[in-house]
Amino acid sequence: MSDTNLVNWYIKSQPVYKRLANKVESFLIEYFDMNSIGYHIVTSRAKTIESVRGKGNSGKYNDPINQIQDFAGIRIITYVEDEISLIQKVIEDNFDIDVENSSNKSEALGIDKVGYQSVHYIARLKQDRLRLPEYKQYEGKCFEIQIRTILQHAWAEIEHDRNYKFSGKLPDELSRRFKILAGVLELADKEFNSISNQIDDISASVDEGTKTGKLDIPISSTTLSQFLLTRFKTVIETMGVPSHDSEGVLVEELNAFGITTLSELESIIPEDIEKFYIASSNGSLHEWGMVRSLMLLHDFRKYGEIVKSDEPGDWCNSSSHIDTEFELEYYKKHNVDWNELAQKYNYCFDLELESGL
Repeated sequence: MSDTNLVNWYIKSQPVYKRLANKVESFLIEYFDMNSIGYHIVTSRAKTIESVRGKGNSGKYNDPINQIQDFAGIRIITYVEDEISLIQKVIEDNFDIDVENSSNKSEALGIDKVGYQSVHYIARLKQDRLRLPEYKQYEGKCFEIQIRTILQHAWAEIEHDRNYKFSGKLPDELSRRFKILAGVLELADKEFNSISNQIDDISASVDEGTKTGKLDIPISSTTLSQFLLTRFKTVIETMGVPSHDSEGVLVEELNAFGITTLSELESIIPEDIEKFYIASSNGSLHEWGMVRSLMLLHDFRKYGEIVKSDEPGDWCNSSSHIDTEFELEYYKKHNVDWNELAQKYNYCFDLELESGL
């Protein structure tokens, strides 16, 4: 086929391949989100006309229209390697895979080489979907799906896509350094994956420990979040998932309060706290209000000593806005003196309700 014929054909066909790529991208994002499958980003594209012209002129194809298989392409970027295998199962379950033309570039490298790593699928929509009228236009059309981690993607972008400086034959010394860098990225990828798995293991142990009462577990941002999610599962499912203490502020406050393990935190949780959380949440929960309330309710003066060196207003949070009679009575029951907190420890509260305290 001549270059002109290929390009003219693709000018007419490109909109269909764009729609196909968008359909697959949308399906995958929705599937991943609905099934809580981790990923970083999913993107799609149809090949540019210039790219198709270049492939047609490469001399690799006798019949480029039928032999070029990536007119439409979808790329899935994951955070860690273990997410790739989960996504592979989704791809294999939901599309017809051309096994002969699909590949795993990592396996192709063997054990003694480093470099480009990615899983490539050549796929088509399944017949049950093609029978739907809106999908008839995609009959016989294949597409490529690439799956790689963020670090594999970074390597691929540098080596293949974005920077001509790194293409072709490099001087030996530069080529060696380039390959060493690929090895470093591969090791980092595996280490991120290992750390991610260990964090998951910690969360699982906290979940089990909370259910069984075995809570001799040091407090960290990870263990604290999982403890709250398990311990107050019913309330959180009703009111919303609490935001994560990503900076470790609550861990520092708890440690200063003398609480270093989950069992110690469990020991200061008062009766009927779930009702208090619902009354004080204003429709949603967050970790700061939940945990700080526990410290205030247990010993407001001790908590006041922790925060008194800060500027007034620094410690406003959900525990300092009293909106219901139940909250007011609950704080009174636990002898929390808000005026003393404000005057002696610079702890702010909702001044509109000061007279009620």
